[in-house]
Amino acid sequence: MPRRVSAALGAVGLALGMTLLLSVGAGTAAAEPPTRLPTYVVDSAEVITPEQRTELENAVDDLYNEHDIQMWIVYVRSFDGLTSEQWADQTAIASELGDHDALLAVATEDRAYRMFAPDSIGGLDQSTLDDVATNDVVPQLREGNWAQAGLGAINGLSNALDPSYTGVITAGVVGGAVVIGGGGAYLYSRRRKQRRIDGSVEALREQELTVDQLAEQPLDVLDPWSREVLTDLDNAIRTSEEELRLAVDEFGPAETAPFTKALERARRGLAQSFTTRQRLDDNVPETDDERRGMLVEIITSCTEADAALDDQVEAFDAMRNLLINADTRFDAITQQLIGLRARLDPATQQLTELTEKHGEQTLASILPNVELARQQIDFAEATADQGRAASAAPVGQQGPAVAAIRSAEGSIEQATVLLDAIDHADANIAAAQSRMPALIEEVEGELAEAASLTADGGPALATAAAAARTALDAARTGFDADPLGSFTALVDADADLDDALDAARDSAAERTRRAQVLTAALESATAKVTAASDFIGTRRGAVQSTARTRLAEAQRLLRSAQEAAGTDPGAATSTARRSGALADQALMAAQGDVVNWQQSQQPRSGGSSTAGAVLGGILVDSFLRGTISGGRGGYRGGYPGGFGGGFSSGGRSPGSFGGSGSSGRIGTGGRF
Repeated sequence: MPRRVSAALGAVGLALGMTLLLSVGAGTAAAEPPTRLPTYVVDSAEVITPEQRTELENAVDDLYNEHDIQMWIVYVRSFDGLTSEQWADQTAIASELGDHDALLAVATEDRAYRMFAPDSIGGLDQSTLDDVATNDVVPQLREGNWAQAGLGAINGLSNALDPSYTGVITAGVVGGAVVIGGGGAYLYSRRRKQRRIDGSVEALREQELTVDQLAEQPLDVLDPWSREVLTDLDNAIRTSEEELRLAVDEFGPAETAPFTKALERARRGLAQSFTTRQRLDDNVPETDDERRGMLVEIITSCTEADAALDDQVEAFDAMRNLLINADTRFDAITQQLIGLRARLDPATQQLTELTEKHGEQTLASILPNVELARQQIDFAEATADQGRAASAAPVGQQGPAVAAIRSAEGSIEQATVLLDAIDHADANIAAAQSRMPALIEEVEGELAEAASLTADGGPALATAAAAARTALDAARTGFDADPLGSFTALVDADADLDDALDAARDSAAERTRRAQVLTAALESATAKVTAASDFIGTRRGAVQSTARTRLAEAQRLLRSAQEAAGTDPGAATSTARRSGALADQALMAAQGDVVNWQQSQQPRSGGSSTAGAVLGGILVDSFLRGTISGGRGGYRGGYPGGFGGGFSSGGRSPGSFGGSGSSGRIGTGGRF
């Protein structure tokens, strides 16, 4: 909240008011010179009631709480023969008002007013301030509704700074009576805002957004969305914990290990997200960019953890369904085992015939297949018997049936492969002899490609490439001794390498796309920043602080994007885009400043050459007005440019080293 003045300061304000009253002559307005404001609401003219003062002070507090802007309101009878602009500027200097202070000064008997705010306040520009004065302040002043005019100024600024908070400060004061309905308007506004946010979040739920797209969403959408995903993940984890506890009791730690691991990962992600949320909710403020990054982090982290849990749902349900359908699965296992046993004797006979045709050396890799298949069948039968017994046990003790089903089905699959190899041996031998040279050449080419995709393929590609090299060496050196075995091993290795290469190619293509997007974003941002910088640099005599502020931030973000390009392309792209957007804003604000300056110069420019010098910042406007000696920003001998900050009274470049107490303000005022 804005600082509350002490009793001593209040006494100063009272003394000031008494002094002004004593100086009032009969039937004349008192001369009230500019002075340092002791409180946020000063009523030297005695035109508001204590209740109205309290209402205004509360509204000032609300404006500060919502937007960190301090509003000063002063009612005097006369501006002491000064213009409203002169009186307000001198009061601002005496009161040390800064870049987060706004002022409304009203001379009730002069029937004049002045309202200003720094142009560094986001959401404000000259046009907006004019609208606030025209629509919210002047109509109340004309009717003598002094307190209502002050509230209108506060409301107008609040609405301009953040339209979604329209109506936060709407309670009016007329003749000392509070107008009921302000609270209702506030609640309506908040409900309307909430409906808009809810609609935005609902729409985003239906989309798949990249991190960059997510970061572009408004903060008032990201914030509730982050809270929602936190709550959803917390609920999902709590439910999953209960389900997993039952599953571990039923199926044992080994069967449920993948689900336990996934749940632990989700818990870690949730804990980190809660930590980030706590940082957002504490008393330490963050910038909008920091807040946006933290909200995006919460949403992405929770979404990924939730998706990881979802990835295990099918397997978890399948595990439970195995138990539910155990009897049916065991019946199917029995039928498969009968069929496999029936294949053993024919496979033995077929293997004998193949040996006579090709010799034992050629068939070395499949000679043990019949015996190995018999062992797998025996194991599957024994495991199935144990599983049937487990499925008949009481509830809570039936978990071993699931492991039995999986083990039996795995053994059946292995036995089938072993017997199929005998069935296909003759054709495979012929294929090996004819296709091996081409297969070797193909795998060699794939290994060369894999070497160029190491960074994109990761461990999966490295493992597949190592297996392929081993199979390739065996094919080159051992084909004559075991053509069938070496050919089969190389075919299998080639298939695994193909899969790993496909994934690596996709990753490489995505990396290339990201690099192209980053390059385009950097080039675009650079061009926009350069354009804005050139425009402002060549017209700095007219350009005010909003454009300069946006440009400075755009330049900073562009440097950050360039520095991050090599380590974090995604973040660099997002940063470059924000830089370009700010550069656009800087250029638009600067162009508006130039138009306003040109309109203000109409007949006093003194000629196109000198007007151009003022616009370019080479000459200051006060020099053209003839204020050559004395005063801040005037021409003080020598070169009129020179080192230094701040502005002159009318131009935008200092005469020499020095600052200005009234730089960067936008204001409006006049008679009412």
